[in-house]
Amino acid sequence: MVTQALTHKPFLIQHYFERAVAGHPDKVAVTCGQESLTYAELDARSNAIARALLAAGAGKGKFVPFLMPKSVDSICAMLGILKAGCGYVPLDVDSPEQRLVSILRTTNARCLVVNTAGCERLVQTPSLGDGIVVIDCAVEADTAPLAPSERISVDVAYVLFTSGSTGAPKGVMIPHQAIIDYIDWCVVQYSVTDKDNVANHAPLYFDNSTFDIYTAFAAGATLHLVPPSLNAVLPRLVTWLSEKQISVFFCVPSVLTLLLRSRRLQRNSFPALRELVFAGEVVQADVLTEWMRLFPHVRFTNMYGPTEITVDCTYHVVQSPPGNEPVPIGRARPNMELYVYTETEELSQAIGATGELWVRGLSVGYGYLGDAAKTSAAFVQHPDSPFPDRLYRTGDVVRIREDGALMFLGRADQQIKYLGHRIELGEIEAQLQALEQVTEAVVVFRHGDDAGTQAIGALVSTAMPCTSAQILDALKARVPTYMLPRRLLCTEEPFPRTANGKYDRKAVLALVFGE
Repeated sequence: MVTQALTHKPFLIQHYFERAVAGHPDKVAVTCGQESLTYAELDARSNAIARALLAAGAGKGKFVPFLMPKSVDSICAMLGILKAGCGYVPLDVDSPEQRLVSILRTTNARCLVVNTAGCERLVQTPSLGDGIVVIDCAVEADTAPLAPSERISVDVAYVLFTSGSTGAPKGVMIPHQAIIDYIDWCVVQYSVTDKDNVANHAPLYFDNSTFDIYTAFAAGATLHLVPPSLNAVLPRLVTWLSEKQISVFFCVPSVLTLLLRSRRLQRNSFPALRELVFAGEVVQADVLTEWMRLFPHVRFTNMYGPTEITVDCTYHVVQSPPGNEPVPIGRARPNMELYVYTETEELSQAIGATGELWVRGLSVGYGYLGDAAKTSAAFVQHPDSPFPDRLYRTGDVVRIREDGALMFLGRADQQIKYLGHRIELGEIEAQLQALEQVTEAVVVFRHGDDAGTQAIGALVSTAMPCTSAQILDALKARVPTYMLPRRLLCTEEPFPRTANGKYDRKAVLALVFGE
């Protein structure tokens, strides 16, 4: 017996899934490696997890973490937690003990869902299970329907933990209504239907995965989880995308760079692909140009957004190859509004305005779980609004182009004062990447008490044999002398990256300066 069809618009994110169960019970809902489940099978397994959670005392208003690698099990756990009326918290099974303990304490977790890999981690790190009811997601499937959840759209659906500047992870709270506002638009914008095969490349603790999971379920499509093993040998992803007939693919831009550099891409590599969406970091214009040349049948979209505003708040459909011109992050998606907070402390939407990007709209999250101080600093009341109307301060610096599109300039915390000059590290990165001989570049800054210890550094990879001195000579024609890196390291090795695929700037700093 499967969940009955919804007669109303979804207001909880599991309603997307329930609707797909009713309409496509025998269709494959999710696959990973050799494992797959139909919508009816996934419904039964997640029901069993929900019942186990409820019996253990979880329920309305609770946060339940799940500890396991990305797998079919993890999707069962996620849905089971939602069906029990809880908010889910994805944990990285490979995270250090201190980080995991911090997250469990912040969420006041009383239950923890695991699979075999999660059980093994608990054996290795027993402290994680202290005072917590551990539920194995391999409970016997349950086809009996569950009572409808008592949750409503303003309740928190998930908490995703991001890195904090102090070293303590910050738990971003996102409600159901924010995700639905985002997913409803995505399904229409990218024309996702039950005929699509949607890939999930991002880890489940990275907010890009929200797009993959819920566009697939909202449309009754099949969700294909990229096995974590493919990230160890990324060129194999080319074959995987082709074999799975992936039609919608969302990834961080560095994946595009690495796949292009693998020399595995051919014009016939992705016959089924029609939508390629990228977000999470700056896309290299020359890399995107080559992708567009190879795959003219694909539509390319650059999106932007921090975890705090439910994945993405801007989008830019790339109409033609950008060449060496930076790619804009675009305009606000529907039901979102953007402002530039200028140096004169004004919120502006004027052409040419430059400053920190502030965002308002239904998809703005609730703040950081258990951290009122950080929440009040980043989520602020709109100064011109007579009703409660929060703006999220992104910390990203943008400029409004003449056509109204936003250009990403860098992080506000990457703006440095060096030798008396205010410098955007992102500007140096852009100029390095514009050089013919450079394929990838990351610019960092070593802080210090005086100009003798402070220094700009850069890590670059090159498309042709050249020295650091030659790259610096070429860069001199593009930036003032005070913006030239003091240390520039060329490497043929992959750049250090965090678990979600972004550049690990702390590791780059240590590599460049040997610290």
